[in-house]
Amino acid sequence: MFRSKKTDRLIEIAESNNGFITTANVTSCSIQRRELTRAVKEGRLVKVERGLYRTPEAWEDEYVVTQHRFARGVFSHDTALYLLSLSDQAPEKLTLSFPQGYNTSVAKKSEMITKSSPEGLHELGITEIGTPYGNKVRTYDAERTLCDMLRGTISPDTQRLNPAIRSYLTSSIRSLPKLLEYAEVLGTKNKIRKRANKNTKQDRGS
Repeated sequence: MFRSKKTDRLIEIAESNNGFITTANVTSCSIQRRELTRAVKEGRLVKVERGLYRTPEAWEDEYVVTQHRFARGVFSHDTALYLLSLSDQAPEKLTLSFPQGYNTSVAKKSEMITKSSPEGLHELGITEIGTPYGNKVRTYDAERTLCDMLRGTISPDTQRLNPAIRSYLTSSIRSLPKLLEYAEVLGTKNKIRKRANKNTKQDRGS
């Protein structure tokens, strides 16, 4: 079977992205989108959804699909804890934070848990991290996530939060000045201090 060099190039791009390729990847390389259709017909790519494709060998990754579908969203709260390895509990539903005022109706219909970032602070603490399948997605860093878990709630999820704080305080990624800086901006400074002190005392007493 004749193979187009442009189709070969698509596969190279996909393989460099852990098996995934988007229409944006294609257009940025000055390749026509019809080459994606050709690759699908040849069985060299699988269409995941509009604008997102993968090689047949690539594992399906709900984190990548969700990030592609809701590009303005950032993985946060318990989902971020899991991605950051601060919790070993996989989330039952993925949680995404969006800019304040963003229409999240479609995300909610897709059974996502949606959160709203404080005005002007949506970009604070965004980082990239690997999913369990090795793909890079956008999530909040540990400091932002711990603050978010305490922000705007009277009864935080202590089953996830307390072990996460203890894990953070003993990890190599710990940055207490950064944590307190974020806590000041996000209005959780007292809560963070209280939780950190409590978990530190528990560790000393264990």
